[in-house]
Amino acid sequence: MKNRSGEPLPDAVGWIVLGSIFGLLAGCGGSSSNAPLQADLALTAEDSFNADRLRQLYRKLSQMAEPMRQTSVRESPPLRVQIPTSQGDEVLHFALVRNAAGDYPHLRIARPKTDEHVNFVYGGSISQGITLRLTDDNGRLLQRDGRPLEFRLFDSSTRTRAPQDWISTGIRIAALAFLVWIGAVVARGVAAAVGFVAFNLIVLGILAAGLGVAIPVIRWFLENSGIDWETVRRFVEQTAETIIALLREVVNWLAAQR
Repeated sequence: MKNRSGEPLPDAVGWIVLGSIFGLLAGCGGSSSNAPLQADLALTAEDSFNADRLRQLYRKLSQMAEPMRQTSVRESPPLRVQIPTSQGDEVLHFALVRNAAGDYPHLRIARPKTDEHVNFVYGGSISQGITLRLTDDNGRLLQRDGRPLEFRLFDSSTRTRAPQDWISTGIRIAALAFLVWIGAVVARGVAAAVGFVAFNLIVLGILAAGLGVAIPVIRWFLENSGIDWETVRRFVEQTAETIIALLREVVNWLAAQR
């Protein structure tokens, strides 16, 4: 693992970063003396990481998505996620919303500390590939350092992936998008953990919308990925060893992108 200047980090530091990823799920469904009361999930390196807490995480995500099956519901209850940053801990608010950025359930992350927010919506086309777009609430594409925040997500010519491969790819892109949006204040390990939660929540929101959604790229994804509610549940509830291996891959992949 390397730092942002390209210098290698000691292995011990790498494991500390990975430990903070695993603490995300450790904070789910249990109390922590280090987590503020307003956080539902906290990134820490102190608690254990096990299948029971993974199941609790899936329940939280599915409980957010389930009400969005009703088109009259415009916003899910929030999921408050505490993250460590270079300026101290802060809490982000995750929600599934319908708004001007996308009239289907999609992820919106708010950052109360800076009064920033971002919508994760689908873009692109079936012929040229599906993208993940980061927009404001009116659907305007955000930029960082002059770079439009639009990321190639899926090549629609590829139809041979297993459902879990679609999710694994999405986690990588969601983690990269989050890291670019929030900037150098978080470690790659934190971005990988956020990507894990974010993309699973994005997919559950799309499943809640179902095939009735009028957006071609979403219909294509639902028809070709083979992902359903049970697929997401199984993915989130995989053994700790499998999730650890995946998140380490995402951390290394993020390092290669920067």
